[in-house]
Amino acid sequence: MSRYGDQLRTVQGGAVAPVYLLAGSDAYLQDNFVAEVARHFLPEGARKQVYSADDDRIDDLLAGLKAYDLFGGRELLVLLQAQRIAGQARDELLAYAASPHPDKCLVLVLEDYQPAKGLQKALSKQVPRIDTRPPFPDQLKGLAQDHARSRGHSIEADALEQLIEAAGDSAGHVTSELDKLFSGLAEGEKVTREMVTEQVRHNMAYHLWHLQEALALRDLAGALRILMRLLNYGANGPRIVQALTVLFTQLLYLQSDTRAKGVYTGLNKPVTATLPQMRRLYRPAESPGILKLLLQADLRLKSTSIAPATVLVPLIIGIAGQTP
Repeated sequence: MSRYGDQLRTVQGGAVAPVYLLAGSDAYLQDNFVAEVARHFLPEGARKQVYSADDDRIDDLLAGLKAYDLFGGRELLVLLQAQRIAGQARDELLAYAASPHPDKCLVLVLEDYQPAKGLQKALSKQVPRIDTRPPFPDQLKGLAQDHARSRGHSIEADALEQLIEAAGDSAGHVTSELDKLFSGLAEGEKVTREMVTEQVRHNMAYHLWHLQEALALRDLAGALRILMRLLNYGANGPRIVQALTVLFTQLLYLQSDTRAKGVYTGLNKPVTATLPQMRRLYRPAESPGILKLLLQADLRLKSTSIAPATVLVPLIIGIAGQTP
């Protein structure tokens, strides 16, 4: 399994592989990698084509991979939920990965991380496999340093510690805060602790973990208020869905094993503290349905240009508005 940062730097250096496999559910890491591939591979004005293994357009993807246009130029094709592809379509995809077209780049996005199973195992020796699981806190530091380097800046060690403490609920949040800091810096200038302190003071009132906390407590009004504030400040729709998926996956795990404890949850301390109460507020039978709603929302947000609020408001109501 390739390190995310190593593969990203290779792409930024102009060396783009014909096929990539992204394994893991972090929406920021997925989106950022695809965006960098598009920036360094596609000609100006060209757009990527996004498909999902959950819909009936998979035949369009396979046809696009086989098509050859002498004057068509480069193409970037992205397949979401690739772990769901099966049967003849899977066989055709494997055959293509063994002999890809040099003017096409295919990015397979798998939400799970199972290197010894399925498509990941079948492609293990053919294509770069990149870890896009939500990073642990220590991994976030490396990601932040890589991001700063790619923008021509650096960050002091104590400033990085403070940034992770304030914005370490997701990779997307950390990089977003860094980009705000970079916008006011001269080229090559270093981010200091004082700069981070000043930014934290002026940051928005809510973060993703506040939405997780509100839903953990089944506070519908609070969750909707926080959601709209997040969206108004430019929060990314798929990242919101990812944060909620982490929350309800942990709930399902706890509901399935009453002895479960001491496992890294991906949740911060305030949200983790609400889990016992959340377990009482949500019935075990509800959790699989909620995770299905989250998956459907994720697919809509990633494969269409619909406004995030149009998807997320009904989603929040569907989760917290049910009768406990």
